[in-house]
Parts: sequence; structure tokens; C-alpha cells
Amino acid sequence: MRLLALLFVLAVASSAAAGPAFETKAICRMAIAVVMERDPKLVQARDLADGVVALNYTRPFDNFIFSYRCRIEGERIVWADDPGRWRDDAGDARVSFEVDGGGDRLRIIVSRANGPTRQQLFDRDLNEVK
Repeated sequence: MRLLALLFVLAVASSAAAGPAFETKAICRMAIAVVMERDPKLVQARDLADGVVALNYTRPFDNFIFSYRCRIEGERIVWADDPGRWRDDAGDARVSFEVDGGGDRLRIIVSRANGPTRQQLFDRDLNEVK
């Protein structure tokens, strides 16, 4: 019985040490940054209804604001311009994510039907990891 209790305590402690999963807002910020080739720290995010995230990027040199929407479907990230259509058609690039580095890093993968696949790895502070 003591061994079982010890194993339970160790399992809880190791899962707590791994940290929480990435929030949907953080995943969407990193995904839009990769797709649009921008710094994720410049992308602002807020939660909307039904698990959708609204995102804004303000271009520094002229303060033009770009708006997007994002949602997570399993490991797939589906996004849209706002206003605009969801990028979930067969011909659209497939954007996905995976948690890496023991839960401390997030990899964004953009697979284009007619081009190369691009991957970028980020830490929890939205810094790209090389």
C-alpha cells in the first residue's frame, strides 16, 4: 500500500513539474506568427466564444492592423483572416503543432500542398528556439 501511495505522489509531482499545457491563445499567437512570418510577441490574442481566438498584429512602420481568427482541432490549427474564410480546404496549407522538450516547447508546422514544410520551435515566453 505504501508503495502504491509513493508511486501516486511521484506521478503527481512529475506531471506538475512538467507545467501546464500551452494555452490556445499562445498556440494561435505562435501559429499566426509563423504563417505570416512575424514575431509572436507582436501578435495580441483574446478569447472569443466556442474556442475561437481573435488575433491582431499591428505593423510597426505604419500601424496598420491585421486581424485573424484561430481555433484548434486536435493537433491542427485552423485560421482565418478577419473577416475571411477558415483555411481548412484541401488546397490550404496545413498548420499543426506539437509539444516538445518535455512540455516546455511548442513546434509549429506549416505543410504546404505545393511547397516545402516549415517548422519553428518556441519556448513558453514566445522566443524562437534555434
